Amino acid sequence: MMHLLIKKIRNRAQFFWNRIFCTKTSKNDLLTQKHCRQRSQFDRPLNLESISSFAAYAAYHEKMESEYANRTNRENQLIGDQQGFFTPGFCYVCSKNVDFFSNFAHAFLNADGRKIPNWREHMVCPHCHLNNRMRGAIQVFEQLCEAKLDDNIYLTEQKTPLYQWFQQNYLKVIGSEYLANTVPYGSLDKDRIRNETLTGLTFETNTFDYILSFDVFEHIPEYQVAFQETLRCLKPRGKLIFTVPFNRGSDNNIVRARLATDGTIEHILPPEYHGDPLNSKGVLCFYHFGWELLDQLCEIGFSSATAYLYWSEELGYLGFEQILFVAQKGDAEKMLS
Repeated sequence: MMHLLIKKIRNRAQFFWNRIFCTKTSKNDLLTQKHCRQRSQFDRPLNLESISSFAAYAAYHEKMESEYANRTNRENQLIGDQQGFFTPGFCYVCSKNVDFFSNFAHAFLNADGRKIPNWREHMVCPHCHLNNRMRGAIQVFEQLCEAKLDDNIYLTEQKTPLYQWFQQNYLKVIGSEYLANTVPYGSLDKDRIRNETLTGLTFETNTFDYILSFDVFEHIPEYQVAFQETLRCLKPRGKLIFTVPFNRGSDNNIVRARLATDGTIEHILPPEYHGDPLNSKGVLCFYHFGWELLDQLCEIGFSSATAYLYWSEELGYLGFEQILFVAQKGDAEKMLS
């Protein structure tokens, strides 16, 4: 318990240090940094495989089987000391060669009983302190969207390193957390954290150029309502960029839990809890999604929905291919009745 208390104190101290002493970088400096990242895309391009259906993924997976085996063998060669190890690579965010750090927190065992790192949550850059999935989200976002510095961006998180990076590198960024009924929705708590619920966002219609949400929708029983709300808040041709737990081998969503008519939670599968920066007990996962999600997004009113798969040893994106989804709003939205 003592180490958890110390960790909380350190996190709170870092939060106030950033708020008091970290000033906003000038627009010219931000442009220079963005141009450096753009140049690195040409020198070290990230290959993105776009897929829009289960059938297309099945064909792709069959084509990639031997490559997957080669990647697994290579990753096994990179695994180092049980206390932690470094892997050389290039950080897109920092535009420099670095040694990414990994350890075996939240590791899993392979068929041979060997510990395999949770690559997605590790490969931490020693300079920007962002891990694999965070750096990947930034690079895919900038590579696909070509966002301008003054575009309106909303992240469905606020107490995370990823939000801090966007807040420091773009000019019009809003973040939020789900604080339940501690303060009214749309208002700030004592730490200036904004309270929002994705099933009833307080923003005006057509507000944002981009909405970014990472590992959130699976925790919302009425996830389709949440997607409708993001659609409403996007400007025409705006984009929702998100990740969710995804069963790429299934066309159908997997329901792990649901709300009963009396408001209690009914567990269909053993309870699964994910990490939460606001709750040490974690937050319940209601869904693992399948390829039908893309069709559901179009039925809700998005003009297109695509999955982008990526992997790169050089850029520090190890583990099985990560998937990031992009759903775009059309010029004229179509909402569910």
